Amino acid sequence: MDQSIEMLTSNPVYMAVAVVLAIIILLGVIKKLIKLVLVVSAVLVLWVAYMVWTGEDVTVESLKEGLQSGVEAVKEKAAESSEKARESVQKSIEEKTEEKLDQLFPTKDN
Repeated sequence: MDQSIEMLTSNPVYMAVAVVLAIIILLGVIKKLIKLVLVVSAVLVLWVAYMVWTGEDVTVESLKEGLQSGVEAVKEKAAESSEKARESVQKSIEEKTEEKLDQLFPTKDN
């Protein structure tokens, strides 16, 4: 770690490349965050418009409740997705391991 830091500080070309890469990564993260904020804002505006159109009161409490239920739904879906992905990966690993074991230790059929 110390060698890489010293290499970056001693050579300005490496430092320039590292700074450019860091800026690109930072801009990518900021761009994704801005997209997320815009999508959430658009959904919020549509929800408020729907509430007004149906004649229901729009209060801070109802906004908090709606947002909280949305967050809980997203958490549940994320948990389900991660569980399915974990099971899929585990099954794939087991199949690949079985194939490799069969290749290494073939069974004799007489």
